[in-house]
Amino acid sequence: MLLLALSGAGIGLLAACWGLASVPNLVLAPGAFLVLFSLAFVAYGCGALAAYHLRDRAGVAAIVAIGLVARAILLPTPPSISTDAYRYVWDARVATARFSPYAFPPTAPELAGLRDSSIYPRLNHPTWRSVYPPPAQAFFRAVYWIAPDSVIAMKVALGIAELLALAALGLLLRTLHLPPGRLAIYAWNPLLLVEIWGSGHLDALVLTAVALAALASARRRDEVAAAMLALGTLGKLYPALLFVLLPGRRRLSVVAAFAAVIAAGVIGTGGLRQWPLAPIARFVRDEYFNPGLVRSLVNEPLLALAASAAWVIAVAWRGSAVHLAERAVPLVAGFIVLAPNVFPWYAVWLVPLLAITPSVPLIVFTGTVASAYTFFLFEPWGIPWWARLIEVAPLGFVVGREVRALLVEDHRAPAGAAAE
Repeated sequence: MLLLALSGAGIGLLAACWGLASVPNLVLAPGAFLVLFSLAFVAYGCGALAAYHLRDRAGVAAIVAIGLVARAILLPTPPSISTDAYRYVWDARVATARFSPYAFPPTAPELAGLRDSSIYPRLNHPTWRSVYPPPAQAFFRAVYWIAPDSVIAMKVALGIAELLALAALGLLLRTLHLPPGRLAIYAWNPLLLVEIWGSGHLDALVLTAVALAALASARRRDEVAAAMLALGTLGKLYPALLFVLLPGRRRLSVVAAFAAVIAAGVIGTGGLRQWPLAPIARFVRDEYFNPGLVRSLVNEPLLALAASAAWVIAVAWRGSAVHLAERAVPLVAGFIVLAPNVFPWYAVWLVPLLAITPSVPLIVFTGTVASAYTFFLFEPWGIPWWARLIEVAPLGFVVGREVRALLVEDHRAPAGAAAE
């Protein structure tokens, strides 16, 4: 019966993915996207629930097989709901032509000869210089060298990285003696499927780094974990936050492993002067899409960053964890919610951690965060208030539960003291 329920949920997930892959441009059909994504998430929820305690090899094999088929369905689709993958290819084209993507935005007259009818028209923020760090640019150029001007090739390369994360997570579940059926929480997650295999986001490299770091930490190899987090940081900065949760973060060897990889990455790409500090600062300052909690109240991105940093420090201050993944979920979730912008793919790195320390409201959040794509439903584009409420509802449940727990503790404390 359990395998039957799992198979039914998997078929539902695959049908929804097939529907998403059949829509030529999701931006032009946002209603269809939201309906199909919701159906995929319902199927995912049923499958994750059925598989939660599963240890049967046949069931786990079915989870992996269905996850791989879902990925294969979405892989050939051109990115449309987000077009960042086109910018990866463009940056590689610019660098191959011996121009710097940090010096010239796509609209610069110097790059007029590089414009075409397939990549250039799909670039977002064409007047902005690239924000992707040099190690990420090296990855783009490597893919471009193998398959020039191919967005699909870029998606394949990022997909391979994500599959490494899937394998690492399977080993992590085994290391921690957790039911391997929990792999469904990650392998079937529609947000991950859409943002990595549909849109081809660079965050796939972060997933690999985080999963490998969590695996190394669980095996008490914090030096290796620190090196993995440093590699992820070189690609997209924010994996560095997890360093504060490593049990051995105060050991000189662990700090040295992290610092050595960062130093090698910076020096090997020409030094800090070659990094896009000004474009990144502009992105943080000027980009405004689905703002986080602080920026929704006060439109000050630096204040939002400060709140995010304070949250990370507060989580780390509570003491050491047994391994990296043990307390990573609240740290990552809080950082996402407090960030200046909450792009749906920013929540993807939360997904593998939820397979280790599940939280139903936060798993639901990986579905409701896609309501940000209601942005495309109306003219002029914008996210309606009801969509924001849907997005934050599971987070509100988490906060309410924590506040209630604190109030109950405060109410019981005097009675306990009197009894003593």
